[in-house]
Amino acid sequence: MTKKKNGACSCTNNMIEVYAKSSPKETLLEHTEKCLSVFRNIREMYSEVPEICSCEDFFEHLFYAIFLHDFGKAATGFQQMLNEEIKWNYRHEILSSSFVTFLDFDSPFKEGIALGIITHHNDLSLLQEKFPFSKFNETAYERYSKNLSELEPNFAYITKMMEQLPELSEKYLGYRVKRHKIPKSFEELEAYNAYQSAVKPYLKWDDDEDEQAILHGEYGFFLKGFMTACDHLASSGKDEIFSAIHDMKAVFKFSSYRSSQEAAAVTKGSTFLTAPTGSGKTEAALLWASSNQNERLGKRVFYVLPYTASINAMYKRLAGLKGFGDEKVGIRHGKASYFLYKYFSEREYSPEEAKAFAKDAGNLSKKIYKPYKIITPFQIIKEFFGLKGFEQRIAEMTGGLFILDEIHAYDVHNTALILEICKILKKEFCAKFFIMSATLPKFLKMYFQDVLEIENEITLPPEELHSFTRHKLLLLEGNIRDGLAQIRSEIKTGKKVLVVCNQVKTAQEIFRGLKDCSENSALLHSRFIVRDRQEIEKYVNDKYDLLVATQIVEVSLDIDYDILFSEPAPIDALIQRFGRVNRKRPPINEIKAVCVFQSPSENDFWIYKPERVEKTLSILQKVHGENLSESIVQQLVDEVYADGYKGKDLEEFESIRSNFMKLWKETLPFIDDRRKEEDFYALFDSIEVVPEKYMSDYELCINKKDYFRTTEFFVTINRRQYANLYKAGQVYQEKIGDDNVLFIKTAYDHEYGLLIDKYDDNMI
Repeated sequence: MTKKKNGACSCTNNMIEVYAKSSPKETLLEHTEKCLSVFRNIREMYSEVPEICSCEDFFEHLFYAIFLHDFGKAATGFQQMLNEEIKWNYRHEILSSSFVTFLDFDSPFKEGIALGIITHHNDLSLLQEKFPFSKFNETAYERYSKNLSELEPNFAYITKMMEQLPELSEKYLGYRVKRHKIPKSFEELEAYNAYQSAVKPYLKWDDDEDEQAILHGEYGFFLKGFMTACDHLASSGKDEIFSAIHDMKAVFKFSSYRSSQEAAAVTKGSTFLTAPTGSGKTEAALLWASSNQNERLGKRVFYVLPYTASINAMYKRLAGLKGFGDEKVGIRHGKASYFLYKYFSEREYSPEEAKAFAKDAGNLSKKIYKPYKIITPFQIIKEFFGLKGFEQRIAEMTGGLFILDEIHAYDVHNTALILEICKILKKEFCAKFFIMSATLPKFLKMYFQDVLEIENEITLPPEELHSFTRHKLLLLEGNIRDGLAQIRSEIKTGKKVLVVCNQVKTAQEIFRGLKDCSENSALLHSRFIVRDRQEIEKYVNDKYDLLVATQIVEVSLDIDYDILFSEPAPIDALIQRFGRVNRKRPPINEIKAVCVFQSPSENDFWIYKPERVEKTLSILQKVHGENLSESIVQQLVDEVYADGYKGKDLEEFESIRSNFMKLWKETLPFIDDRRKEEDFYALFDSIEVVPEKYMSDYELCINKKDYFRTTEFFVTINRRQYANLYKAGQVYQEKIGDDNVLFIKTAYDHEYGLLIDKYDDNMI
């Protein structure tokens, strides 16, 4: 055995090389060592995993699985495919699993290692369907035996690799392994049939009766998840993973910290933070995450936000901080690839460079690579439905530090799902949570406090809280249309005016009535195509003296206006809207007006429950015309929500919690459950469509293979709107390239967005 100059192990020089990759060429040993390099990082960063899954030798099992996972690539058919690009109609991982015969492990761990190897590209159901090799299926077994025999010409190479196991294990595992034997002949390989020995028993095990059901639990999730993580990262050219930031205060470099930030920096374990908008909750959350890191800084931090706009803004904010950068911050939501493409395009990269960077950043955001992920709750919920690749992402969440921002923003259905998933993450995967809000109702807080057993709470002292008082509340008669003249007069004084409506249609109407008052005005809502919406959001704080918007401005958009005019809404939504005014408070602590109309628009009941709005307005009468002290905000919120969920809301909340736990118990590692995909996407009350006027633009992007830009033309509508348009014959589907695209026959304007009730773009 010799050493290469770079320190990697080598097989004998006079032996024919066996390759794992063709572009660029990479030998089986080279690829295996890259996978093991990632493994070494994971072993160090997830040191708690053996205890969590009750298997002291877990990392030794994973080491063997990674070492053997690609041995099937030594088959002559696979090697010929790499060299001559001739298709090989078999799966290398099936052949690789046969090498488990040379390992000395008791059941169920020997079977677990085999399952990790055999499923590192495809799950069991797909493999069974396309590549069965049971001895009871004569044709399939003959096919398996034939392909297994293709390993014989390169068996000496494999044997030499196995002889290096002690040295490799010392390098990557930290000690020399002994639970294997070196094969003496090729015939020994036929002694182990992974389908008969591992797959068939696994699918028949009963969680309540068989001790081998350990593979159905955390052990199975970790083995499959980390196995694929190592392989995917090594194949992406990454042989290590980033650790978190050691000294968060060195990143911020504040001359002084707020009391809430100082408290967060020393708080261990899950906690609540209640503090006003603009009080530095983001910094407090990251200081908490730093305080709760493990010794190797390996815990992944998940910053969970409800809206795409706030996620994009947070990504830019963190990626721009020294110490974070694009390398350490990932982003995950439905349109993340397009956002990243635009983000890199704006940094003076060429279009081709921007595409390459966006693709790389998007892929790495899905892997165990970047220590900070900014993410929607749906990207987390998705993994617990058992969809493709879920084991890797659940494994990544182990010991995770979850920052939940504005948890009140979700409806009853999604709040129940989030609560149950947090429960699983805490009890089964040892996660911790930092739940922060300016307006978390007491009843919601108690649900999370009870389920997650949170004992810590950070609040601002009364005097500091009072110092954040910055708004005077005015309740106005009539609806927002009645107040157009008053809004116009405020615009003419030179103030930056924010108008928030509850429905897109209302916002479009109000914008039409006000836009001529300001040369720098914009409308912002959810029914713009992606390109236009991102362009508006890009300048939302710096450019516009008048912004008319819907509730999408409520969370984590760093905007600061001089006065607000809002339609009536529940207290927590209004407080968030108030937080977009006088946000940065000049030194003189000037008080600025937030005005709420008392009459709703028609059909607002689709958006908010009327009884919540009515109770909010009744309680706000107590402070009408007065400065809205931050010290009483929580009291007002709790008064409105004193009854918590009730009636149908309570029934739905409890039903979702119960049903989801049943679904989770049916979610098993090594098996992607495609049947649940429809259930997951049913959670979204939205459908993506393209306005008909952009059909030719979409087609042009497809023809140019400019796939990132196809996202530009999508707009989201809810299912009710889609059903109405479909019934009216205004929806049709076209196949463009490989895409089946839904087009809608409605007017669209880049200033107003989708005009869902109009057909002609000139009818503005």
